[in-house]
Amino acid sequence: MTDEREQALQYAARLRGLSLVRTGDTYALAHYVIADASLDEIAAFLSADDGTAEPGAASGDRRADLRAMIKAERALLGEIEQEKRKAGERGRERASTEAALAEIRRRISELQTEMGHKGST
Repeated sequence: MTDEREQALQYAARLRGLSLVRTGDTYALAHYVIADASLDEIAAFLSADDGTAEPGAASGDRRADLRAMIKAERALLGEIEQEKRKAGERGRERASTEAALAEIRRRISELQTEMGHKGST
């Protein structure tokens, strides 16, 4: 049975996202990781290796925040790498286009030169 003081402290702990847990004659304050969850949700949280089921980011858990930032960094680096590859492909396409234009201009110049020689004879 809990007395009024213990009940008041349980309420105060809940207001701070904590839980007052009695273990025999002693107490502990536990940090809420999941609240109002089903057993299936608890099982999913406990079995998740990669933190995808971890709700800690919402409650300010620094490890979850760090994981999220690392994932975002990796995604951004992947996007940057893709853009570099696309830019490289565009550069190669531009170089081949310029080479083709140079060849066309050279052929036009040759034809004009040949036509100029034939017209003067």
